[in-house]
Amino acid sequence: MPGRLPEPLREAGLIFLITRGALFLMAPLAYLTLPRVEPAGLDIPPLVIPELTDTFSGLGHYFIDIWARWDSVWFLLIADDGYARGDNSTAFFPLYPLLIAILKPLFLGNGVLAGMFISLGCCLVAFYLLYRLVELDFDSDVARRSVLYLAIFPTSFFFQAVYSESLFLALTIGCLYLARRHLLALACITGSLATLTRSAGLLLLAPLAIMYLKDREWDWRSLRPDALYLLLVPLGLGVWMLYLYLKFGDPWLFTQAQHYWLREFTFPLEGLYQGFKATISGIDKVVSTPDASYFPIIDRDPRLWATYDIMNFGFAITFLGLSIAAFWRLPLAYASYALVVLLLPLSYPSSTVPLFSMPRFVLTAFPVFILLALWGKERRWVDLTVTVTSLVFLGLLAAKFVTWTWVA
Repeated sequence: MPGRLPEPLREAGLIFLITRGALFLMAPLAYLTLPRVEPAGLDIPPLVIPELTDTFSGLGHYFIDIWARWDSVWFLLIADDGYARGDNSTAFFPLYPLLIAILKPLFLGNGVLAGMFISLGCCLVAFYLLYRLVELDFDSDVARRSVLYLAIFPTSFFFQAVYSESLFLALTIGCLYLARRHLLALACITGSLATLTRSAGLLLLAPLAIMYLKDREWDWRSLRPDALYLLLVPLGLGVWMLYLYLKFGDPWLFTQAQHYWLREFTFPLEGLYQGFKATISGIDKVVSTPDASYFPIIDRDPRLWATYDIMNFGFAITFLGLSIAAFWRLPLAYASYALVVLLLPLSYPSSTVPLFSMPRFVLTAFPVFILLALWGKERRWVDLTVTVTSLVFLGLLAAKFVTWTWVA
């Protein structure tokens, strides 16, 4: 049919419109009908700057402002005022807030609108590129399921929040797609932009190196000067460190800022072990705390963070198992990337909640969704389990996010 959209764009676009539209309808209902947490009343209150996040009144507030929560405030603050020494803002890499600052004038100075435009635009790009990437090795049914499972994953609401998840995912999928199409220079430039978005962009070196060697039949003697393109990937981090050195005299300031969130480097197995211990302790707290107990401040209820510990470990161990299983079904480069993406947060556990933010970090392990799509195509019960479980937890976690309850 003349003028008909290409199948990848049509399928990815339809999934985008349905899932993002449903969240835009559900979130205001959750905000208006569920109890809302007052951030200032928490034991450890998040950064809250109403003049940055409360940009509308009435319907605009219910549909737009509620997507600027928790770390969103940091991105908006950096977009407005830049970085400052000692305020821990350097933990957030610069590309996403820079784009907000650039686009804000187009939205009459509204940073929340600019941030959401970037997030939603990159979300659509990520869905489209994932479809195209999967289609190179599998069929269109697997491609469509991969996009769908990613779109309804319990923390996928971050793709439309003022967070850098969409941008980072679009860049990482784009990097591997370009490499898969043998456009190594463009792939590495895209990888460099990913490292300007999050430090995890450096992990792209693993799949890129595997793809490069595989194309040369694993013969080290066939290395060519074009292998130097791989050095472009850490260039983004180098630019960020150069900026920190020129402005603050310390290129490692972004690592020191992680101490604010009580993260320390360790080995992945140690992080997993700490998460396991917290889970066992969490189960005991959930079981032993009487339901009649009264906690006037929500985060003083020991069951709250105990439940998070259990959930965090559940997400970690599930994705770790799936990333290992991926080595039997997916190209080596994809499976390797999924594994290293999980090993990074396991290597930086928090001293209070070991696997802090794990449900959000696993979003970028997109090869896992390809594996689930393969299984979902072959087994009806897998498809139903993934779909129903994801939708239930997506509704729950999105509702918690917009009512200022911590999620990930």
